[in-house]
Amino acid sequence: MKSGFIILSLFVITFPFCTNGQSNFDIQLDTFSIPGLPGMHSFAFARHDGKWLLVGGRRDGMHQKFNSFATGGANQQLIVADPESGQIWQRPLTELPDTLQEQLRSTNMEFFQQETTLCFVGGYGRSEVAQNHITYPYLTLIDVGGLMDAVVDGSELLPHFHQIRDTFFAVTGGQLQLLNDTFFLVGGHRFEGVYSANSGANQLQFYTNSIRKFTLEPGPEGWQVAHKSIILDELNLHRRDYNLAPQVFQNGETGMVAFSGVFQPGPAALPFQNIVEIGHSGHVPVNGFSQFLANYHCAKAPLFAQESNEMHTLFFGGMSQYYLNETDSLLRDNRIPFVRTVSRVSRLADGTYEEVPFDAELPFFTGTSAEFILAEGVPTLQNDIVNYDELPFGSSLIGYIAGGIVTPGNQRNPFVFNNVGITSASNLLIKVFVLKNAPNATPEKPLDGRFNLGLKIFPNPAHDVWQVRLDLPRAGSLRFTLQNAQGKIVRQTDLGQHAAGAASHQIPVNGLPSGAYWLTVNLDGIFMETKTILSH
Repeated sequence: MKSGFIILSLFVITFPFCTNGQSNFDIQLDTFSIPGLPGMHSFAFARHDGKWLLVGGRRDGMHQKFNSFATGGANQQLIVADPESGQIWQRPLTELPDTLQEQLRSTNMEFFQQETTLCFVGGYGRSEVAQNHITYPYLTLIDVGGLMDAVVDGSELLPHFHQIRDTFFAVTGGQLQLLNDTFFLVGGHRFEGVYSANSGANQLQFYTNSIRKFTLEPGPEGWQVAHKSIILDELNLHRRDYNLAPQVFQNGETGMVAFSGVFQPGPAALPFQNIVEIGHSGHVPVNGFSQFLANYHCAKAPLFAQESNEMHTLFFGGMSQYYLNETDSLLRDNRIPFVRTVSRVSRLADGTYEEVPFDAELPFFTGTSAEFILAEGVPTLQNDIVNYDELPFGSSLIGYIAGGIVTPGNQRNPFVFNNVGITSASNLLIKVFVLKNAPNATPEKPLDGRFNLGLKIFPNPAHDVWQVRLDLPRAGSLRFTLQNAQGKIVRQTDLGQHAAGAASHQIPVNGLPSGAYWLTVNLDGIFMETKTILSH
């Protein structure tokens, strides 16, 4: 769901390129269709024995600015698809109890497949039980293999579901990942009432601003939720409809990264460009890197090359504040248009990040709210990270881009221009091939997303005022955000437009208790954070 777009002039920004990565692979795409497969977006999926289970989401296109997300446009079928044989099976949700069928036809839910169980969380939609549009307060566990068999052979559906009611799970537009035995429900928001692009009295919206952790344990009546906890960060975790992907970090530990996403706190409602590393020990914003491409939820695929200790996350289309023109200059459009870009964000062996656009592009403007589904037989590590070192040289099918919102021709901003009726849900599939050690692989020309704001703060600790000095790499709008140790925003200061070069400001600390604080400097989406101490 989207809101708060501001129509601004189009800016052209030319960024130099640097060459640091060691990877030598390219991407190739091939579009095909399965007869009878409906168009879908914003759905959940699971895999089993070469088939796909598709649940929830929408069958219409991009939502209107007002009175959107009617039940008539929801996916109200359980779908099993076999991409190899081209067979499709469907069963209506109306065979299930009200609370199940309502959640299972929701949109922008969070989901994760743990072995043969699909964990299906939250989602937004019209509830006849509540007589309102709500974010569903449920965790539903689905026996994937059993439900697939039931859809195919016509047997009873209900035994393959276990639904748990808890407002802890009333989240839509977030992302769900598993780390060891702990689930991480990251970001998202709770939306109650009929959607409107402008907030009104008939709706309530709350960003979770958090990582919600939980585990599952067997109980007398089936699985039960245990060990719930919440980590709050009102700035860095204030994002929804974004991309979260599993990650192998420089030291070999596994975690995840929250990439880009919408929307920054504040009236402008612009996307984030910063990314956040997340692990068992906490979360850390990555200073010194901005992701320009793929600012909205889209199909994505993680690859890890252990020999070179490089972690690559591939992004396919979607919507983005930035995109490249024919001369490799970045165009900035604050209306967040649809794009065809295929790109990767890579964690290199030295721990730094780079962003590289591929020569390949999607065949049309799509990818938004699509999903990447891994192909059978692809070598993987935990959480379906593709094992790049085990791929053979040459071309390898690693998976499929399924579903997504499509806008035709060059209509890149249908929402802004009240023309979403031209959009639709894609019923096409796109095969994704990795060309390993390809002689004509995409040149290593990362976007210059690396930066240094020259942030210095003193005295530290401070008693009454902090002095902040900066060396701005370019002109832009400057904002300071101060958070306490609990992640709450305690002070925000908009400093207006600044020229490139040296800048100096004071942050008064009157009224703030002693303790640790985090100062984040935001220069038009370029984020840098530092820890500060206040001692009265």
